Amino acid sequence: MNCGICGTGRLSPIGELMNTTDGQAAPLIRFARPGLFRARPSYEAYYARACRDCGALVPFLGGRELRLLNEEIDSLEDVEGYVDGY
Repeated sequence: MNCGICGTGRLSPIGELMNTTDGQAAPLIRFARPGLFRARPSYEAYYARACRDCGALVPFLGGRELRLLNEEIDSLEDVEGYVDGY
């Protein structure tokens, strides 16, 4: 596996992402859905690797979150404001 930012293969072992002392939750990935009143699903990333060269975090969903994402994947869309190439 390589870093998605700098491309190096120098990644840490998988670590657990923890809540901060101020109660902030784990990082979320949130998607849009078609329709005006459809809920926007979000999934918590509980695990990550750190790039040992550039310091980027590469987050991972846990098994339950990944299963839920895969169950809903066909109903998800890009969020507004996303422009191809970013």
